[in-house]
Amino acid sequence: MADQSLRLPIAAGKRAWIAVLATGALVWVLAAGVTALTGDAILIPTLFLIGSFLVPVTVVTFALARLDDCRLTTNVVLKGFLAAGTIGVVVSAVTEIYLLPTGAGPVGNALGFFGVGAIEEVSKGAVLVAVAWRVPQRTVHGGMVLGATVGAGFAAFESTGYAFWAYIQHTNDHPELSILQTEVSRAMLAPFGHLTWTALLGGALFAAAAPPKGGFRVTRRVIWTFLGVSALHGAWDASYGWGIWITQGVTGNGWIADWPDGTYWEGSPTQREQWVFQGTYDGTLAVVALIGVVWVILSWRHARHAATSAPAAGLPINAPDRQP
Repeated sequence: MADQSLRLPIAAGKRAWIAVLATGALVWVLAAGVTALTGDAILIPTLFLIGSFLVPVTVVTFALARLDDCRLTTNVVLKGFLAAGTIGVVVSAVTEIYLLPTGAGPVGNALGFFGVGAIEEVSKGAVLVAVAWRVPQRTVHGGMVLGATVGAGFAAFESTGYAFWAYIQHTNDHPELSILQTEVSRAMLAPFGHLTWTALLGGALFAAAAPPKGGFRVTRRVIWTFLGVSALHGAWDASYGWGIWITQGVTGNGWIADWPDGTYWEGSPTQREQWVFQGTYDGTLAVVALIGVVWVILSWRHARHAATSAPAAGLPINAPDRQP
């Protein structure tokens, strides 16, 4: 009976995402407060999981409620989310370590970031194809929603790792505060990163495999979409280093051909340097996010328009309405 229930189409109400977000946020804040007051380390994993999973799960709930032309089962959705967060993250990490040597200078290191983007998008795309191999209905909307689910799983487990790292670095210095700061910043950006990129790739993959075309294929649209999302991914990852590098050049400290990091500043940055860096960094993220969001909206609307006009495409104009 339990196995049969996993094969039923998954459904969510139009406003279910609000309940998920509100309930999760309340539990998250309560857990953080109790942890801070009691110092009970047992609650730390709760902060990791709720804070890292809340926004990705909320976005998936929002997307599933708007899917009306494809039947995604609970089994497929859970497999996509969990496989991306486990197998996808592990495979990406190992591949990046052995295939991407550290480059020299801003250009070389930026290329490394774009390589990371390509590897992670390949990993998520492979997970998506694997879990969707037997999905009978393959529509662009279905691929975008399943892609967002796969991206959400990747983002959630990845954020858990960052939260754990923040905890290790501040074990004796209010670790719950460091965890919250890390997870809040990543939660705010989550919908515009992995979820957006894999949603776009999923839509392209499902479009290439939609009936009557058959199985998954590598088409021109798949290739261009993959290159596009990999470029967005790489620009997103490189934005922090670019922000510091550009700040150094703009504020008169010279355009040094080296890849900067948080230790690049000599002493504390001035207020002007902080403003230039924050503007450059936030501006880059905003541009990348905007491109991704607009791309998703246009792809979703184009697919809806194509699905609406397809049945009428084969009928002659002003054809008489004949009853059998």
